[in-house]
Amino acid sequence: MKQPNLLLIQTDQQTAETLSLHGNPALRTPALEKLAQRGVVFEQAFCNYPACSPSRSSMMTGRYCSTLNLHANHMLINPAETSLPQVLKEHGYQTALIGKNHAFMTDEKQSYYPGGTPELSSTLHNVFDYVRLGDHGHMVDGYRDDPGAKAAHAWAVENCWNSPLGHGVNPAPLEKCGTYLLGETMVDYLERVRSGDKPFFTWLSFPDPHTPYQVPEPYASMIDPADVPMPPVDTLDGKPERVKVAHLMDAMDTADEALIRKVRAIHYGMIRFIDDTLEKIFAKLDELGLSDNTVIMFTSDHGDSMGAHGIIQKHNFFYDSFTHVPFIMSVPGYDGPRRTPHPVELVDVMPTLLEFAGVPVPPGCQGRSLVPFLLGDPAYAPRPFIVMESGEHGESPRESDIVLRPEHPFDERYFVWCAYRDAWLGKGKAIRTGEWKLCVYANGEGELYDLRQDPHELHNRIDDPACAQVRIELERKLMRWMMEKEDPLPLNTTVKVSMQSMKEKYGVAGQ
Repeated sequence: MKQPNLLLIQTDQQTAETLSLHGNPALRTPALEKLAQRGVVFEQAFCNYPACSPSRSSMMTGRYCSTLNLHANHMLINPAETSLPQVLKEHGYQTALIGKNHAFMTDEKQSYYPGGTPELSSTLHNVFDYVRLGDHGHMVDGYRDDPGAKAAHAWAVENCWNSPLGHGVNPAPLEKCGTYLLGETMVDYLERVRSGDKPFFTWLSFPDPHTPYQVPEPYASMIDPADVPMPPVDTLDGKPERVKVAHLMDAMDTADEALIRKVRAIHYGMIRFIDDTLEKIFAKLDELGLSDNTVIMFTSDHGDSMGAHGIIQKHNFFYDSFTHVPFIMSVPGYDGPRRTPHPVELVDVMPTLLEFAGVPVPPGCQGRSLVPFLLGDPAYAPRPFIVMESGEHGESPRESDIVLRPEHPFDERYFVWCAYRDAWLGKGKAIRTGEWKLCVYANGEGELYDLRQDPHELHNRIDDPACAQVRIELERKLMRWMMEKEDPLPLNTTVKVSMQSMKEKYGVAGQ
């Protein structure tokens, strides 16, 4: 296969359990199901940080957020870092971003990070040849002055943005909504913009199904709320105080099941809208004869609790509803298993795509390429566990710190709690095997779940004497992981002497 095209498709805030590919009985996604038939579903894929910018930045650099010193949603990639599109561009790829960014700094703000070289630094327009941004709501470059798109966006913001569980049916025609417009932009790129002389790398990044929870017809009514699967009720007994704070600040103590079903149904409609848009894009790849030389990867940056654990959206903890993401790969000529339980982290995206491109993985990349697995290498060994990180330095808020809170789910005086910086105070790390998950927080709180007996993570066994040995073993693994992942960059070029060179020079190990 000649140097392949690379298409990285990413949604925003979509948990794996929203897809029929992961057993969801209410939502069909035909385009993704067809993609899976030509490739493989990684059943156990996880983000490395349950928030947009840290997760995307980690994915685009192949490095963990603690390594990047990027620990909050208001931070972006340091332009001195080496990124996936940058490396591909340097090796002859035409690079494009269509949709949401929230990872790369714009060029005019580069001075915030001194030391980067303008020609090589990872700023938005330095690493992407073609950029068409899309925002939450319905604003997409090229359509920002379109009256219909502006009306769709204004309705979304005014009706579904300013309260914890704001949701609704956008009255705009679907042709004026962001998902459709991003699909049109992608098709136009394939037909008119891309260079026929270079392979392309395109990051197609949908801002949905993130808030605002709204979608036009027919998608708004496509899923009957009565058919939506509901998570089991979590009493929050034995849970860290940060979970209880989020429950109150999301006004979820005042939300009944009927309301949560309606929000979930709208969320599913947004996902189906994306899937139908992907169907058109995949058809265009076929029409242009590009499918046989294009590697396609589909994933999301993190999940959405959607009522699980009595909370909504994303938060500063590690339940699967926040961290378990869809991950599908389609590789031309692939003839391996269609599903695999092998664990995957989003830091694996960069080395995987670089290896497919035949491009060396830069020093400091901490992810693992999936290419050996996809090519059937018998020596491939899956990860024994995955690790996730979250939180900023500081004390996480306590229930006693709450002075004002939403009185009901539609209280427009308060935006959803996860948008507040306070919600992300308090660092934590989690280690997850196929059987157990341990979450450790800087304030001394913790969580331990037996995923075989308690897959919904309802019963915290952190203080259970019967689990003491499991906790110790996981803590040791996490400590070793932290030592192994200490940043090797910048490379220390002053080291000139080694035992081997001494032996070669003097015939002895040293003097």
